[in-house]
Amino acid sequence: MRTPVTTHEMVLAGRHESGAEDWHCPECGRRMLLRWTPDFQKVIVDRGDEGATHVGGRGGVRLTAATETGLPERERSWLRDNGIDWDGWAA
Repeated sequence: MRTPVTTHEMVLAGRHESGAEDWHCPECGRRMLLRWTPDFQKVIVDRGDEGATHVGGRGGVRLTAATETGLPERERSWLRDNGIDWDGWAA
């Protein structure tokens, strides 16, 4: 049985000079820069609470913690190839 994970909500703080979105967590101080497609990139500036699941959203889109564990390898591979940290391999 899995231990319940604390959930923190990320807030869009603005844009970095690079054009990436600047997201932060008011609860633990996690901060990251996100650049969307076609050149998706996620840069963790401050790790904050690495044990917490961080969620957030803007403009009708909301990122949440996934509950599905049986994601097919084809989809996992696509996510990895597009810089999306589905399995927690990049902090």
